[in-house]
Amino acid sequence: MSEQNKNPNDHDEIKEEKAESETREVEPSDEIQTERIGKPVIISAEVYKTIILYASRYSNRSIPSKDWKEIYGVLIGFSDDDFVHVVGAEALTFGHDTDVVLDNRHLVFISEIQDKLVAQGNKLYVVGWFHSHPGLGLFFSDIDLRNQTFFQTHEDGIGLVFDHTLLGKKKQEKQEDSEFIITKYDTGFEIFRITDPLMDVNAPDYRDNYHKVDYIVDGLNKFFFANVLSELSALVSEGKPLQSAYGENNTAKPEVTERFSPFDSSIGSTSNDNFLTEIPMEEDIYFSVDDFSQEKERKQKSLPKKEIAEQMIYEGNQAFSNKDAVTGIEKFREGIEHYKDLKEFDKVMDLLRTVAQKCITNDHLIFAGEFGEDLLKLSKKHKNLFYRGVSNYILGYILLKRGENDILEEGLNKIQEAAVNFENEGDYAGAGMCFNKIGNIYQSRLNLVENACLFYRAAVENYNQAIVKMHPLRTSFWNKPELLIEKIIELKDIIEELLPNLENIKIKNKIIDDLQNLGYNF
Repeated sequence: MSEQNKNPNDHDEIKEEKAESETREVEPSDEIQTERIGKPVIISAEVYKTIILYASRYSNRSIPSKDWKEIYGVLIGFSDDDFVHVVGAEALTFGHDTDVVLDNRHLVFISEIQDKLVAQGNKLYVVGWFHSHPGLGLFFSDIDLRNQTFFQTHEDGIGLVFDHTLLGKKKQEKQEDSEFIITKYDTGFEIFRITDPLMDVNAPDYRDNYHKVDYIVDGLNKFFFANVLSELSALVSEGKPLQSAYGENNTAKPEVTERFSPFDSSIGSTSNDNFLTEIPMEEDIYFSVDDFSQEKERKQKSLPKKEIAEQMIYEGNQAFSNKDAVTGIEKFREGIEHYKDLKEFDKVMDLLRTVAQKCITNDHLIFAGEFGEDLLKLSKKHKNLFYRGVSNYILGYILLKRGENDILEEGLNKIQEAAVNFENEGDYAGAGMCFNKIGNIYQSRLNLVENACLFYRAAVENYNQAIVKMHPLRTSFWNKPELLIEKIIELKDIIEELLPNLENIKIKNKIIDDLQNLGYNF
């Protein structure tokens, strides 16, 4: 549960406490190691990818280990008679380097997420939470146990702990009722439940009041990991200059530039696939912790086509990185068609976003528009507001990039429509990005400073909300809270410079009042 009265000066004590907990819990007792109570978990590979990418924004080899941060979010799914199925993940925000603490803001977001799921009527609900222990191992700390009590109000509630430094490492596991020991590759995470939810928190053995839960990851194959590594590599490369910018003592006034990418799926070259941790790519990789026969039989029937689809995307990424955009586009087309056959439409929409961005980067605007239109149709059909926003942004961005003033209004309207989509979806970073872009166009190309200030103000408001609520599909590094804070300060400086030029006193005073009365989350 939340620790609202926590003193920031107690951070060193927390770190020391967690270090002691790590020493004890990384090698748990045999009883805790083997006792697995409740339904096992089937977690989708796409959810696994979301957790890997989100955690790696704050903990990777381009960031000194002393600056690694824990992250957390909620897991969405459903239960049947046999399993808990995890089909989605909503990232919230990061914590300290030692603990993540649910506070009132996040409890409100969790409540909103649950209400939204109920309204959708698809029987999905918040089945648990996830958080990371970068470099610390897999266990529940005292604070983790308190957080888990919030999510374990129903018996199936789960808590997932991820440590990127364990990802892909070999581990030995003894087979039950057998003398044989098999080698497995670590997924980098474990799932836990509290053993006795009614135990007194002051009981001497309360720290050991949790157990591991069996799980499998549905949809893993070597090309899946190759594509995840490729995306991670691109994101880390994208993050490096932003990281180094923080060390610069730059007192110059910020220029009106589009430093922040309008897209997130910047999958690129993997010049060093080992930048995070080395993930083995042999055909016989076995990531499942336990073998659930009925699930394995089901997976074997669908694996070949899915692996072919992943292979097409992998080859498409390689072609783009080798400057062969034509081959890259064709490979993506093939992969997308395979995913359509598999009816994995969320994946199709993500790939359409990715290939559209790659087409724009390579100045293939006609192809980019084609993929953007496909994404718009699919997102409308499946009532997906996030990807509808992405498609509207892509189509508006293409119109602006053409540079013709007679279609400028159409492009701005498309991007404003995208902003509304993102706001309604709760993707405040995306909405802020759209308003930021519109303000930039009004200032730099149309010289309409009043319009520019109004849209910059809207961008500030949304960036501020994004500091405490991240959208799980907004995966790029730029929307890290510290970068959002930097962007807010930059935009406020720009507005301050432009305000003296505003002729409408009413608008001018409203903008000033709005910015002064905004409850900033930093």
